[in-house]
Amino acid sequence: MTGVRVETTDLDGVAVATPEGTLDLASYPRLRDDLLKLAVGAPAALVVRLGPGFTAPSRAMLSVFTTVWMRISQWPGIPVVLAAETELHRHDLKRSGVSRHVLTTTDLGSALDRAAEPPLRRYRRLSLPKSLVAALLAREEVRQACAEWQLPALVDDALVVVSELVENAVRHAGSEPVLRIELRPSGLSLAVHDGDPAPAVLTASQSGVPGHRGLELVDRLCVAWGTTPSPDGGKIVWAVLGLRPKR
Repeated sequence: MTGVRVETTDLDGVAVATPEGTLDLASYPRLRDDLLKLAVGAPAALVVRLGPGFTAPSRAMLSVFTTVWMRISQWPGIPVVLAAETELHRHDLKRSGVSRHVLTTTDLGSALDRAAEPPLRRYRRLSLPKSLVAALLAREEVRQACAEWQLPALVDDALVVVSELVENAVRHAGSEPVLRIELRPSGLSLAVHDGDPAPAVLTASQSGVPGHRGLELVDRLCVAWGTTPSPDGGKIVWAVLGLRPKR
């Protein structure tokens, strides 16, 4: 079999991906992107099941799982577990160094058990109107979340970041944005979904234009931020504030 296709299923909120085929230079990008897309919906965890139908003639190609783990650890911050069901897969993951970074088990049951171990995330979701009042509503939602989750040190930076993300979505995407706020061990995540597939671009401030400082404030205040394509054709612009402010 040439190339890699990914069969997916949902098991109690955990996204389970089963790659089938040969992982090589040509199929590497597709497998990487397919796994990243599964994380966009922020499932409880992502489990990748490696069975006899998946082969990687070159161990170097297995770094795709480290790449996916690193991307997902920034956002949405969900656990990633590999279920290496053959002795060859376990051997190659260990020799390639992947298992030093990505949690690896021997079967699906063990992977699901390990995926359930991290602390339960705290989560809020808010649909916003396509108007300038969206930023006001988003700020109030973030303020309430920071109070409920006892994050007084983050509230000021979080209000600045969510204002930029929501205002950009309303101004440039022309769609009704959806705000997602999540607290995880890695930090406070703010993500805004809109219907425009064009990625967000870091631009310089426009002096004298209130509320339009570009994304350089987001870049300065957050430990990580980025743009991820959404399965519906739009995008999600996300940013993660460390539990200790950068400034």
